[in-house]
Amino acid sequence: MNLLVWNLPQRCAARDVRRFLEHELGGYASDIEIHGAGTTQAYATVKLSIDEPYIGEAIAQKLCHQRFRDEPLRARASASGDASIRLH
Repeated sequence: MNLLVWNLPQRCAARDVRRFLEHELGGYASDIEIHGAGTTQAYATVKLSIDEPYIGEAIAQKLCHQRFRDEPLRARASASGDASIRLH
């Protein structure tokens, strides 16, 4: 199961995003990749250590209620983790 997180603040470095997601996701995150850090199109892909779609969606919903440096996060769980499913 994969997680796509976007609407990341432009003024954040990749390491700040990674630390935030590691803290929020704890043991559920097995791999975090940050793409386009410092740009308006920045997003993160997270490989989750679980395979149950309903848990992945619950994690995504939890992140959608979070703010990171005053920006509301957007997230979506996906079996494929394809960035083309990103919503704006």
